[in-house]
Amino acid sequence: ELAGLFHNGKEACSMQIALQEMGHEQPATPIVTDNSTAVGIANDDVKQKKSKAIDTRFYWIRDRVRQGQFIVYWRKGKTNKADYPSK
Repeated sequence: ELAGLFHNGKEACSMQIALQEMGHEQPATPIVTDNSTAVGIANDDVKQKKSKAIDTRFYWIRDRVRQGQFIVYWRKGKTNKADYPSK
């Protein structure tokens, strides 16, 4: 799930930059997931010692949340329409 946040964030980042260059200021982009651990890592709520085995490139999303570019939040899988194909 953290890898999914990373890849979706990378895609959204390029769209945000393109829109900003066209003169459209962008607020923080919301990203929804049904994995509470991924939300905890992205929002810096999970302690580092419990998540040492995660590839460091996935921490990119956490840095972007700190910068205010993204807002990552949890939603139950049944109500998360974007997660439907994986259920």
